[in-house]
Formats: sequence, C-alpha cells, structure tokens
Amino acid sequence: MFIVLRYIVREHVGPFFFGLSTIIFVFLLNVVFRDLGKLLGKGIGAGIIIEFFFLNLAWILALAIPMAVLIATLMAFGRLSADNEISALKASGVNIYRLILPVLIIACLLAFLMERFNNCVLPDFNHRVRLLYSDISKKRPTLTLEPHVFFDEIPNYSLLVREIDEKKDLLKGVIIHDTSDPRFSKTIIAERGELNFSKEQERIIFTLYNGEIHEVESQNLEEYRRLKFARQVLSIPVSDMVLKRSESEHRGDREKNVKMMQEDIQKSENFVHLRMKRIQDIVNNDFRAILLPEIISQKRDSLQITYSPRYSKMQKKSIPHVEEQLKKIEDELRVIRSYNQSINALRVEIHKKYSIPVACIVFVLIGAPLGIMARQGGLATGGGLSMIFFLIYWTFLIGGEQLADRGIISPIVAMWSPNVLVGAVGIYLVIKTVHETTFIHWEQFGKLFRKIIRRTKN
Repeated sequence: MFIVLRYIVREHVGPFFFGLSTIIFVFLLNVVFRDLGKLLGKGIGAGIIIEFFFLNLAWILALAIPMAVLIATLMAFGRLSADNEISALKASGVNIYRLILPVLIIACLLAFLMERFNNCVLPDFNHRVRLLYSDISKKRPTLTLEPHVFFDEIPNYSLLVREIDEKKDLLKGVIIHDTSDPRFSKTIIAERGELNFSKEQERIIFTLYNGEIHEVESQNLEEYRRLKFARQVLSIPVSDMVLKRSESEHRGDREKNVKMMQEDIQKSENFVHLRMKRIQDIVNNDFRAILLPEIISQKRDSLQITYSPRYSKMQKKSIPHVEEQLKKIEDELRVIRSYNQSINALRVEIHKKYSIPVACIVFVLIGAPLGIMARQGGLATGGGLSMIFFLIYWTFLIGGEQLADRGIISPIVAMWSPNVLVGAVGIYLVIKTVHETTFIHWEQFGKLFRKIIRRTKN
C-alpha cells in the first residue's frame, strides 16, 4: 500500500512544478510588460532590475502555489483515470479516500508552509519592493545625448551636441544654454568636449576646448559679454541621478505581519473608545440641562416633573449651541467610521493570510474528483478546469474583501466563505465519486460542442 501512495504522490510532483513555473512565468511577464520600460528609462543597473523582479516573486508565489496544486491534482488524477489505473486500484480493494489522503496530507503541510511564508516573508518583500519602486521613481533618467537633439532634462540647462564619438568619449559641436543664474543668460559654444559624471558629488563635469561664452544681463540686454577660452571646465549639479535607497518605518496593510496588524487594531479600537467617550460627555454635560425638564419636587414614592417658563426660554437661547454640539458629534462619528473601516481592512488582511493557504487543501478536494470524472490528464483539461475554479474562488475572495472593507459583512465571512463553499462542493464531489454516481455527464458537453461546430460551419 505504501508503494501505491508513493506512486500517487510522485504523479503530482511533475504537474505541480510545471504548473507553478508556468503561472510564475505568466505573472512575471505581466510585471515585465508593466514596469520594465519604466525601469530601463531610469538608467538603473541590471542588478537593481533583477532585485525588483525577485522581490515581486513573493506575492506571485502566494497566488501561484494554490493554483498549481489545483492543476497538479486535476492532471494527476485525470491521467490515472484516463489510463484506467484508478479502476485497477479500486478493483484491488483500494478506496478513493486512501488515494486522496496522501495528497491531502501534503496539501496540509504546504498550507502550513504558505501560512508561515505569508506571515513572515511576504510582508517584508512587499515593503522592500514598495520602497525600491518609490526610489526608482524619484531617480532622474541618465544623461543620454543624441546628435542634433536638444537635451533639457537638467533644470536650467539645455544641451545640444552635433556629433558624438562613443569610442573616444568625445563630443563635437557642443552648445550649452545656462539659465541657472537669474541675472545672466549664458550660451557656451565649444568645438569639442569631454563628459564625465561624479557620483560622489552628483555633478556632471564638462571639459570644453576652443570655445566661447556669450553672456547677457537679463535686466539690461545692452550689457553683452563675449569670452574666448582654450579650455573650460563646467560643473553642473544634478540631484537624483544616482539611485538612493531609502528606509521607512511606515508599512501598509500588506506589508505587516499578523502581530503588527493586531497591535494596530488594538490602537484603533482604543481611539474608537476615546471618541465614543467624547460623544457621551457631550450628551451628558451639554444636553442634559437643555433637553431635560426641571424637577420641581420629589416625594417619597413619586417624582413630580413640571416645565417652568425659564426652561422654554433656555431652550430657545440654546439652539445655536445645540447645533454646534451636534456638528461636533457628527465629526466624531465620521472619525469613528474611518477607524472602523481601517479595523475591517486589517482584519481582512489577517484572515487572508490564513484563508489563501487553506485553499491548497480545498483545491485538492475539488481537483481530485473532477480529475477522476473528466478522465483527461492533459494540460488543456487541467489548466482549463483549474482556471475556472480559481476565477470563481478569486471572485468570491475579492468581492468579499470589498464588502468587508465597507462593513457590509464580517471579515471572517468574507475571507472564509470561498473556502467553505468550494470545499463543500469538493467534499460532495468526493463522496459522489466514491459511490460512483454519475452526475456530470461529460459526453453531453462533447455533443454540445459538436453541434456548435456544425452550426458555425453551416
């Protein structure tokens, strides 16, 4: 029996890693199309680009692993069913439950590892990739000169080069227009020059030869000076030409682990209690004298309450004060709603760190019976069915997250309902598969497709 269970597990290894690599490739391709042009335009090195994509692998893995489990389960059990190995094992007295059990145990182990990954590794990677992307966005593009094209990326300077000798790093026909000094407007013309960049000082250094400097006063255009030089060194300060790595203690919701989010929830709840106490103080202290009638006399068994003329006059005089206090209460309630939304968002992220790993177990329950019933172990069948169920699962997850953030449903219901629903369907399919009940007539789908093809041809 151990040999059979090991064989079942081995059948899942190849499809799992194949599906995982395919999904990672698709997600990375999306990131490449989205960000690579921007990264290359900033002139950063290959090491920084590789680091950026490596940091993005964390959230890609968090999504790709459950989907790869579903693909592997569908393909493995579909292949075993297509080759009648499932029938042979059942004829030998091996129960379907025992065939699914080792895969389910491995899925539980994978879910535990994913939970640790989502709680310990993923937040730091998300934090680092956000800081890196922010630093790259602040960096200025590198100085890329083209012949006969004005370069005006440097503030207060405009450059034009007529010819560039890249082998010798020489510039020919250099024209530099300088407006850094508001009192003067300078134009520097040189036959040739050399360009260097000082990273330590963040300066571009031009060494120009055989040229002229034309200078005009901005307030008095009659004041014009012309200077000739054989060699002139021009140093231009340029900030943010070098990528500066920053550090920040601030973290978003997806950049925190569960402990950090629980601490934030506690702080927000304390602020909510404080705001509620302020509203209670306003009602107790400011409204009691205005809204409550005067107590004229109190007997042993009864309380006699009457409204005096002074009470009605006080009400009329206190209308502006009441409106002011009501506005304060509305402001406090608005702040409380904001804190409650933040609490809901944090609780959603906490439950998401556990619910997505549990999807590995749920997808085994749904993938094993579907693979057996489909009797197809190819990539098309496994990938197609897994995509359908993953889209259903992800739609429930995203929709629940939006509803939970608005406070319409509980974060627990929002994040765990996809697992419960899909898992219930999976358990139902497993039971039906064990009892060999045919309730999905796959041949009907084939007939339907053939009819559609005939109609399109006609």
